[in-house]
Amino acid sequence: MRLFLMYLDDPTKLVDETAVKKAEAAVKTAKDPLDRLQALAALDRARQADGDQLRDDFVAQARTYAAENDIPVSAFREMGVPADVLAEAGFDMGTSRRRRRSAPTTAGRSRAPRVPLDEIKSAVGSLSKRFTLSDLADAAGGGSPATLRKAVDELIADKRVTKIGPKKDHHGRGRAPTVYELS
Repeated sequence: MRLFLMYLDDPTKLVDETAVKKAEAAVKTAKDPLDRLQALAALDRARQADGDQLRDDFVAQARTYAAENDIPVSAFREMGVPADVLAEAGFDMGTSRRRRRSAPTTAGRSRAPRVPLDEIKSAVGSLSKRFTLSDLADAAGGGSPATLRKAVDELIADKRVTKIGPKKDHHGRGRAPTVYELS
């Protein structure tokens, strides 16, 4: 479970640098074209954490862990776990059709429009050199926080974007937004 939560936060944290160096060495020493091809494939796999396996492990363990440690589903949502993953893990995601009353502070808010991942990634080109996920959502015309994070994570993996860190001049409520930079 810990690894999946780390993966959601920053997939690059789970890359095994020793395996990457070993795979890079195999690419350099490969003489035969087919051996080199296989070595390059192994290097590509070593540079990426297996998100699907981490997701499957999380799904298998999350419900039991939450019950044993009295952790509500809202805590998982706050950590960025997508609703479909939580539902697959067996959490009640409130899919009934009953109408919930809005709190006065959320009245008038609506969900972000659904925007495909590719459109979000292409919207990055219209941003200034430094941007936040909110800036990206504005440029893309919407997108859920999870989809925006996934798009930026893929761009980081492709070395098109760099994660800078928390916004320095943040004075609003809550945590400072993360600033990213186009490479």
